[in-house]
Amino acid sequence: MALSDSAPRTADFQTGGLQDLSAGRLRRALRAVRDIGPAALFSLIRRHGVRGSADFVARNLRHIVAHRLALQWDRRHGVDTAGSIQLQTLTIAGPNSKLGNECVCTSPKSFDFMMRSLPRSLAGYTFVDVGAGKSRTLLLASRYDFAKIVGVEFAKELVDCSKRNIARFTADWQRCRALSIVEADATGFTFPDTPLVIFFYNPFTREVFDAVLGNIVASLNAMPRDCFIVYGSSSHNAIDWAKPAILATGCFAQVPAGAMPFYFDAVRAVRFAVFRAITPA
Repeated sequence: MALSDSAPRTADFQTGGLQDLSAGRLRRALRAVRDIGPAALFSLIRRHGVRGSADFVARNLRHIVAHRLALQWDRRHGVDTAGSIQLQTLTIAGPNSKLGNECVCTSPKSFDFMMRSLPRSLAGYTFVDVGAGKSRTLLLASRYDFAKIVGVEFAKELVDCSKRNIARFTADWQRCRALSIVEADATGFTFPDTPLVIFFYNPFTREVFDAVLGNIVASLNAMPRDCFIVYGSSSHNAIDWAKPAILATGCFAQVPAGAMPFYFDAVRAVRFAVFRAITPA
């Protein structure tokens, strides 16, 4: 059941030249209800059942609330990171344009919860966000004492937006100010030779992830060093294949972590896992 997804893609979706499915979501839903009429609406409810219909409404309300909180966060820090940005109309670097997922901003509370599984001090580590989108995760990571923070993004428009955000961002809690973003296909990115925290928020399909994971393993084999992988997913059940793939390399062990609590600033429930490189004997 997807009333809000049934409306045509119009100017409601356009924000700053980007196709944003979060913008005007409530307005589109109300318009769809008006357009289909009460009879068709009740037919949908009968078809999906009261529980299914209630779940659909709850999911959309959660998305609307989370998006409003994301916009508030952006206004507070003078940036533009909110939205559900579609990739079809963007300028993509590399051959994997059809294998990327939409750009969504990371929930601050969810990100901080995932970071609890890492060491208290991260001085000397480089944080790499693979599929950095509009840079929300890079900005959130600057709360921690990383030596450097690097984003990898293959869409030119998102890279340009990220550069503006990094230049404008202000927060009294910021500890790392060495932020940058690289316009590149993730499969061609060379990981820094420092200790690493590598973050994925379901940025692409398994085909691309396997190639990037292979590059990570090759980099660690060439220069052994500490490395964490944080993989989060709120759609496509990506964690169900990402976790076994990471463990199957034989190079990583899973770090204990609690289940993600419910946070209003998250569009969907986030499932995640954290892994640490196994130190050679």
